[in-house]
Amino acid sequence: MRRAEAKEANRRALVAAATALIAREGTGVRLDAIAEAAGLTTGAIYSIFGSKNNLLVAVLADEVARVDLSISGYDPALPLSAVIDQYVQTWIETYSNYPGTNAAFERQLLLSAVENEDLRLRLAQMLQAELSQLAQLLENRVIDPARSSDRTSAQEGMAIAKAIKAVLTGLGVREPFTADAPGLADLARQSCLALTALAHRPGGKPAR
Repeated sequence: MRRAEAKEANRRALVAAATALIAREGTGVRLDAIAEAAGLTTGAIYSIFGSKNNLLVAVLADEVARVDLSISGYDPALPLSAVIDQYVQTWIETYSNYPGTNAAFERQLLLSAVENEDLRLRLAQMLQAELSQLAQLLENRVIDPARSSDRTSAQEGMAIAKAIKAVLTGLGVREPFTADAPGLADLARQSCLALTALAHRPGGKPAR
């Protein structure tokens, strides 16, 4: 148990060090600098993560998990609009007062992925898994409470999930440049709720 606890403590230290250094200096920062900032050796990085790219992806994965873990227990009886509303509220609460260092790290990581094919593929896989989880959450949801048999298909769940991610990502990029944070949160909520129209079926007719 002590060995597992020590490894987890080292992992957290390396993630924190990588986040701070890369936010300030970019992804070109050397592994030995990250290890030194964490009070460890480069051997610890390879032992825990296997590679620098794995470390970078792990930092972002930890942030993504903050939202993912909070959506795993949604009530299956919730209608589509309630699920979207709850998800957006969770997103807003999670990223309210998001540390500037973490936001800077994410920007540096995404910029680096443009030129680093391996990193780009790793991030694409992680983000696709995140998208698929949200799509499953939105699948088989009642679209109109007046017609409980009218539910979202898997295709509709994925379409709405993609749209929600696009809206929230765009607003997340905009947030540091606006002084109207409360208004931005309400805009995020209303914009995502409007996406229920992607599964709207006049007269309750099934989508073709």
